[in-house]
Amino acid sequence: MHADLHRLLSDQMLVELQSKPIERLRQLRTEASTAEGDVSFVRRMAQGRFDIVGHERSRRSGAAEDASIDVSGLLFDMPDILKDDDNGGEGGSRSGRHVEVLEPGKIALELGDQLDAVVSPSALAAVERLSEADLADLLDQLREFEVGLSQARRQLHDRIDMLQDEIARRYRDGEVTVDSVLES
Repeated sequence: MHADLHRLLSDQMLVELQSKPIERLRQLRTEASTAEGDVSFVRRMAQGRFDIVGHERSRRSGAAEDASIDVSGLLFDMPDILKDDDNGGEGGSRSGRHVEVLEPGKIALELGDQLDAVVSPSALAAVERLSEADLADLLDQLREFEVGLSQARRQLHDRIDMLQDEIARRYRDGEVTVDSVLES
């Protein structure tokens, strides 16, 4: 795990939020939001790879709508495969959070390398040559990787919310004013 992500997910980050300067709270909120974007980016890549491997497994078993579709047929299904949901690819409602996709940051690059260690793009391109056992193993590894990312993402959302709540509390209670922020 990237050092910045580890720091943001540690309980130490939440210690004494009430006594941290407002500038530090904003900085932490920005860092957590950036990390969440990176984690979300790699999570979607993992979900796409999971769906490609799962599609191949379904195709082989005849469970796919058209078992004669080869891997190139996945292009037609890509919009559905890559759509975002908050339940690890199992359907459900969206969180309502706006996710702005920016250039991947340091955390995304490191997590992307970890994802490539699970299944590289070249291995993914040759998915039709994998054995059933290898497909099943790959699905398990991808599921485990994605679950870890989903947990990190939820924790980051919680931290962003806590930081935002503390910032809002300070404005509400008059500890910080718009004029004091504009002066600094």
